[in-house]
Amino acid sequence: MEKTVAYLAHHPVLFIIAVIVALLILFSFLKKVVQVFLVVTAFLVLYAAYLYVSGGHIPEIFQYIEHAVKNMFHFLSDMFSFFKNLLKVPKFPKQEML
Repeated sequence: MEKTVAYLAHHPVLFIIAVIVALLILFSFLKKVVQVFLVVTAFLVLYAAYLYVSGGHIPEIFQYIEHAVKNMFHFLSDMFSFFKNLLKVPKFPKQEML
């Protein structure tokens, strides 16, 4: 392992290529994780819809999830409005030319 690190340290082009390949592998893995998360979320939504339509008992976990999602959207909207107000250019009164 030390020889590999020393070799990459002495050859910066190969080091940059190795970093790029590592980033591609990392992003590929994260993309797959997000896809699995979206599929699980879709199944949960379909299950909740089935329970709602069939009149079955809806577990409390769905209420907690609904509350968490509402809080997340509220937080994101507050954060967006904060940054929007932060980036506004202040309007100064016009100065008369001498």
